[in-house]
Amino acid sequence: MSRQAGSSFKIAYCGITTALSVIVMLAALIPSFTYLLPAVSGIIIWTAAEQLGRKWGFLAYGASALLCFMLIPEIEADLYYLFFFGWYPIIKELIEKVKPKILAFAVKLAVFNAAVVAAFQISCQIMNLEEILEGLEGFGDMAVYVLWGAANAAFIVYDICLNSLFMAFRRWIKPKIFRKLK
Repeated sequence: MSRQAGSSFKIAYCGITTALSVIVMLAALIPSFTYLLPAVSGIIIWTAAEQLGRKWGFLAYGASALLCFMLIPEIEADLYYLFFFGWYPIIKELIEKVKPKILAFAVKLAVFNAAVVAAFQISCQIMNLEEILEGLEGFGDMAVYVLWGAANAAFIVYDICLNSLFMAFRRWIKPKIFRKLK
């Protein structure tokens, strides 16, 4: 493959993953998908990093994040994609190289919590805080802590699922892509 053909493939692949990521994020207009679809979109962007390198993955992430903010009116989903789900799959394996494993786990939790707190604070500035916490009166003063704990539990499950998805992609999908390109 010539250098020009290689660059063309990389640009096209990033364009396709960016477009697919934004299309998936469009479904975030359905309220129950506000948190799920940014996570799925980040996995799509990860494929660009896996196929082409982290630099290209971050390029696709930047383009998709910009397009999401321009096209998708669901600000909360956009913020969670921008602050965490869009780039975390790209750097996950770098964090896991930290030794010992418990320290790597602590770093991942710290990164997640910092990102969620930043996204939540900006959401509170943009939207009315009462809207965000609406329907949680039954938990009383503990509502924020219950949500935070649930978010951390969901992150741990997400992180474990990413390992399985990465392995499946590398084992079954990636060889088929490269076989078709040769």
